[in-house]
Amino acid sequence: MAEKHSRFVVIGLGRFGSALAKRLAKNGHRVTGVDVDEEAVQAVEDCLANALVADGADEEVLKTLDLPNAAAVFISLGDHANRSIVATMFALELGAQRVMVKGIDALHAKILRKLGKVEVFFAEEAMARYIADHVV
Repeated sequence: MAEKHSRFVVIGLGRFGSALAKRLAKNGHRVTGVDVDEEAVQAVEDCLANALVADGADEEVLKTLDLPNAAAVFISLGDHANRSIVATMFALELGAQRVMVKGIDALHAKILRKLGKVEVFFAEEAMARYIADHVV
């Protein structure tokens, strides 16, 4: 479990990434959010420590994010499997200690796990299990 006031990086600020980034910030953590979509960044920039309009799959962008000192790097690039894989590879190469990636499908997850120590999750499945286990 991350300590209070840990630093997190969220790459991809779509529905899931923005909700995650905002909740981490609300929980007292320092969050840097990155997305190529200026509107997505503007929607969360007031909540986060840093919000960048940039390509999270670009190695030069990732180098500026001090990934080794983040408690975790979350990669949530929607249905863009190639960009997600590239961002994950660069995050690992740049020394990220913990990389958690929103999986797209089984093949995407398999490829990600081949890159190294990567935690893959399927948000919809996890939420479905949570709701089914907690419904009254």
